[in-house]
Parts: sequence; structure tokens; C-alpha cells
Amino acid sequence: MAIRTRFLQIGIALVNIAIIALVFTSIWPFPSGEFKVDLPNANDVTWSYADGNVHVIAPYTIHNGWIYDVDDLVIDYTVTNMSGTPLVHNSIQVGTVPAGHVTVSQLDFTFNITRLYNEGQLGMVFKDDSLHFDVSVSCFYTMKLIKFEASYEADVPWDALIRAYGVSPPRVSGSSIAIDYYIETSHILAPLGSVPVTLSAYDSNGQPLFNPPIVQTLQLGVNSTGTLTFLPTVPSTIPSFVEVHFQVLGYEFVTRWP
Repeated sequence: MAIRTRFLQIGIALVNIAIIALVFTSIWPFPSGEFKVDLPNANDVTWSYADGNVHVIAPYTIHNGWIYDVDDLVIDYTVTNMSGTPLVHNSIQVGTVPAGHVTVSQLDFTFNITRLYNEGQLGMVFKDDSLHFDVSVSCFYTMKLIKFEASYEADVPWDALIRAYGVSPPRVSGSSIAIDYYIETSHILAPLGSVPVTLSAYDSNGQPLFNPPIVQTLQLGVNSTGTLTFLPTVPSTIPSFVEVHFQVLGYEFVTRWP
């Protein structure tokens, strides 16, 4: 009887040790870094622009370096700008990441920057910004006995579409007036090549200096310069200030001299 009791005690102890080992091997990968998610950094993100939409591809990596498969892995992510405006919210059903494997994939999404502009949110068009990635990961581990949830954050800088612009002092040449201007645009617009830019100018009384507006060609993705030459509809004297309106890609902006 004593021997059977002793064997029972040993068996219980072995079961307890096995449970402890199972719990340890289930939890250990997370604090130790054997299971981790690497979010995109600025150098890895690619951007493209078309018809007011910004297409973003941001790669990420999932490391499962432990002895159990990760099952039912789901990635939920929300992207906002610096002002907290939601740009996108998506969910990715990754599924199973086998033990000892590294899975490489990407966050692939599009947001409409023209819509933001039309709603009065001009920052990302004319000012540098940042995309804030808020990522939640949930999965099951150890033959689905353990559920793991974690949150990750990353920030990626955003370059304004219209980076800089300005005009020179007007010059009078005979009956004409000439105004030099420059517009620097983001490199993500470079694939669009040359596009029309519409220019209007107004004097210090708000009167148009010419009518109709003048349309010229603007090279995108670089610092482009041009000259606005016109016969004014008012006497060809330089007013106290000149206000020049630009329209390009559906965006309008204004600069003035002086």
C-alpha cells in the first residue's frame, strides 16, 4: 500500500512538472523574443500616388522561433496622421505560423488625400506629417491552449505633396508684366511627370491682373520654376502687392509678393 501511494505521489509530481514545463514553454517565447513582430520602418515603406489616392506598402515580419505553431494569427491595424485623423483600418487573417519559421508579408492599403483636402484637412498636402501605425496581434499558442495578445506602434514620416512655393517681385517690360515662380513637389509625384498648372494673379484691390487664367506645364517630383508673363487688364504698374493662385492636381494654394 505504501509503495502504491509512493508511486502515486511520484506520478502526481511528474504531472505537475509536465504542466509547469508546458506553461513555461508556452509563455517563454513572448518575453524572450522568440515570438515577435517587426513593424515597418521608414526605409522599407513605398508610396505611390494616383488620382488623389496614396497607395502604401509597408512590410512586416513575424518571427516564431519556438517549438509550437502559432495558430489563428490575426493582425488588426489602424493608421492615423499626426492630428489623429483616421486614414485606414484593416484586419489581416494570417492564420498559422509554423514553429521555427519567419513569415514576411506587408500592410497594403490606400487612403484618399484629396478627400482630406476637400474636408479642410490641408496638412498632408502642404506640411510634412507622420503616419502612426497602431497594430494589434492576437493568436493561439501551444496547440491553442494559450491565447496571446499584444499591441505594437510605429511611426513613419510623410513628406508633404506641395513642399514649397513662392514668387519673385514682378518685373515690368514694356506693356507686359513677368513674375517668376517656383514649386517644389514630393518625389512620390515624380512618376506623374508633367501636369498642367493653372495660374491666376490679383492686385492689391483683389482685381484679376489677367483673364482668363494661364495654363502652363509643371514637372512633378522636383523643384520646378517658371515665368508668368501677361498683359495686365489694369494699367501696367506694379501694385502694392500681387497675389498668385496656383491650381495643380486639384489642389489650390496662394502666395503673394511682397
